[in-house]
Amino acid sequence: MSNKLAKSIKNISAFAVAMLAFVGAPMAFAQEVTNLGTFKFWTAWKGKDTDGVICYISSQPQDSQPTNVNRDPIHFLVIHRKGSNYFNEIQALVGYPIEIDSKPIAIIDGKSYTMTIDTEITDGSAAWLASTNDERAFVDGMKRGRELIVKGTSQRGTNTTDTYSLSGVTAAIAEIDKTCK
Repeated sequence: MSNKLAKSIKNISAFAVAMLAFVGAPMAFAQEVTNLGTFKFWTAWKGKDTDGVICYISSQPQDSQPTNVNRDPIHFLVIHRKGSNYFNEIQALVGYPIEIDSKPIAIIDGKSYTMTIDTEITDGSAAWLASTNDERAFVDGMKRGRELIVKGTSQRGTNTTDTYSLSGVTAAIAEIDKTCK
């Protein structure tokens, strides 16, 4: 991964995590983030970070297993940066430090995609598609699909499964495509 892309991902990740932590809070930061609309299970957002305008969609899982595990907030994001040279960033915030040697996976209606972590960019609680070449196919699969499943293993050895409905994802992506061309 290039240093410029790693810096951009770090900025996007920090922005997304901060926005998700503070959305709805009456703070100056929250004024910089605009909710573009909620489309069934997915919400579209627009904001700014140190590199400029950023748009993304986010959702929380409709089911997370096991239920007896204490986790930070769990979200799945598709991120666009206005004027960016790359199409999307696909990111899962799993709510715990991921086992370093494990390979989280994202599954759309049975088709699996390998994800990767980078502890130099985050604390290890975020995963991205392992291959940027899969991003377009992944987003197309989300638009056609019914269900997204993210499976991971924590540093404590706990296997988790987060299930997201893809209902509303096409409209949410269309909104950020329109806003962050």
